Order: sequence, then C-alpha cells, then structure tokens
Amino acid sequence: METRYSREVIPVEGWERAETFRFFSTFSQPFFNVHTEVAITPLYDYCKQQGLSVSLAYMHATVQAAWATENFRLRIENGQVLRYSGLDLSTTILKDDKQIAFTHFPYLDKLEDFCEAGATIIAEVKKSKKLFNGYQGTDLLHMTTLPWFKFKGMEHAFSLGQEDPGVPKIGYGRLEMQQDNVRLPISIGLHHALADGYHIHLFLQELERVVQGYASGNES
Repeated sequence: METRYSREVIPVEGWERAETFRFFSTFSQPFFNVHTEVAITPLYDYCKQQGLSVSLAYMHATVQAAWATENFRLRIENGQVLRYSGLDLSTTILKDDKQIAFTHFPYLDKLEDFCEAGATIIAEVKKSKKLFNGYQGTDLLHMTTLPWFKFKGMEHAFSLGQEDPGVPKIGYGRLEMQQDNVRLPISIGLHHALADGYHIHLFLQELERVVQGYASGNES
C-alpha cells in the first residue's frame, strides 16, 4: 500500500502488547471510544490574534500530539504491526452542495503554513463532486467536526468482517465558551489491539503541551 511516511514492522513475538494484540484482533468491532474535552484557550487566542482558522489549528495540534504518542502511529496490515514515522490527516469537509468529502491535509510543521495550505484545499474541495479528495492511506488520522450543536461524543461507522488497519478516529464538537476559557469537545476512537485508555491519557497530555505552547510569549 502506498504511504507518505516510512514504516517499520514491530514483531509481535516478544512485543509487550503481544497477548493484548492477539486478544483484541479477534473482535469484529475492536475500536473503543473516549469522549472528553480539552481547554484550548491559548491556541484559540493565538488564532484570533493572527487571523488563523481555529478548526485547522486544533487539527494541526492534534496531529502534533499524535506524532508524539507512539501508539497513535501503529497500524495493522496483513496481520503485522507497523509503526509509521509520521502522520497526516484526513477530515470531512462540508461541500457547497451540503455533502461531505473526505479530504487529505498534508502535515506542515508551521501552523501558519498549514492553515494557508488548508484554506486553499478547503476552497477547492467545497466545489468538488468527489467523495474522496487527495491521498487516503493508512498513515493518517481520520477526523470530523460537528460544529452545529452541543457535543457529548460520537461513534463512527465501520465495516465488519475485514481487517481494520486501526487508523485513529477523532471527532470534534462545537467549541464551548466558558467565561475566558475555551473548551473543545473531542471524541477519540482507537483500535484496542494497538492502544488502551492509558495511551489516550498520554495523547491528551501531549495535546495540552502543544496548546500551552501558544500561550502569550511562548509561541515559536
């Protein structure tokens, strides 16, 4: 399968997750979902000051946090466990005809560059008639945003009876403004053969670290 990032095989024999991997690999629906929220006030304020898209910014921060959390970079292919060196994202875009399009956004290190490229991609895809736009490999995070209503979490569609590579599934809800605190509802779905709740904890710690990096005087 074509991929954008390099990958290496993790031998299951001797792997600390070997027994867990084999157990959950037998499940017809092996994903578990955690619904929570994160404070993104520094990132939100930075975007407003710089005229950047808040939604693109929190997706960019999510990818950064996932890069730093090894289990978010693990995938399954032909019964093997693969670890990718990096990740991009694919998210749903609501087109002008009010249909969705699954759309690839290449990761760029600098937030401003990512938002500029993302705005161009969104403008093009909104006029597209295609369901899939751009690269759709396994070295991605799958994302979607439901910005219209209060969000308590979501479950994702999946196919039974075939091996799932275990691409993490991230859902976002409408931003909640609580006085001077901006909170982002987020749903995180992971393949249980590759990760547990502890790894979501590590991911959320990394996401908080990335967001706090945009506090006044800290942004790079």
